[in-house]
Amino acid sequence: MSKLHKLFSNPAIEHFGMALRIAIGKREYGGCEDYASLVELDYVEKEEQFAIVLKKFLRRFDACARRYEREHPGRISFKPNEKDLDEVVKLAQEHGVRLVCAALMSHALVRSEKGEKKNE
Repeated sequence: MSKLHKLFSNPAIEHFGMALRIAIGKREYGGCEDYASLVELDYVEKEEQFAIVLKKFLRRFDACARRYEREHPGRISFKPNEKDLDEVVKLAQEHGVRLVCAALMSHALVRSEKGEKKNE
């Protein structure tokens, strides 16, 4: 299996990609229309910048998730976990920031499968 395939099929990349897909979605479906995160990821080149962009994304995504849960009592928004965060940072160090950003953005922008839920 190629290194690139392993990167793109990594569960942490998939989870962060799903979170980014949710974030850029329309507000009525639980999204935030957060296109700033896409733009910021597109221009990241160094590990330090990547850490800052991830922090900003997670801060905006958390606010969006809390709003969704407030507006939809009893529903819990999808959020990547700490293990996913550690793995994404590790992958950025192993494969380079540009490839990890490309993988995250690719997962966010591909059409989701019909059975996939937007928010869990």
